[in-house]
Amino acid sequence: MLKKAFKLTFAFISIFLIAPPKAHAYLDPGSGSYLIQIIIASVAGAGYLLKANWGRVKDIFSKKGKKKTTDEKEDK
Repeated sequence: MLKKAFKLTFAFISIFLIAPPKAHAYLDPGSGSYLIQIIIASVAGAGYLLKANWGRVKDIFSKKGKKKTTDEKEDK
């Protein structure tokens, strides 16, 4: 427990010493547009992933609580 606390404290101190205190950054108007593109692409990608694997998703929710025994498998 003490070792874990020491490691965690050392990690935080290291991060604070390495990280710069101030970041002089400039966000131009194109940055907002790029952020919107990333969000739209993520939503579209998630939609495609869901559509491509819809059968698996449907099986997961339709067979919830239903487990086939070996007798039921042999009947088919």
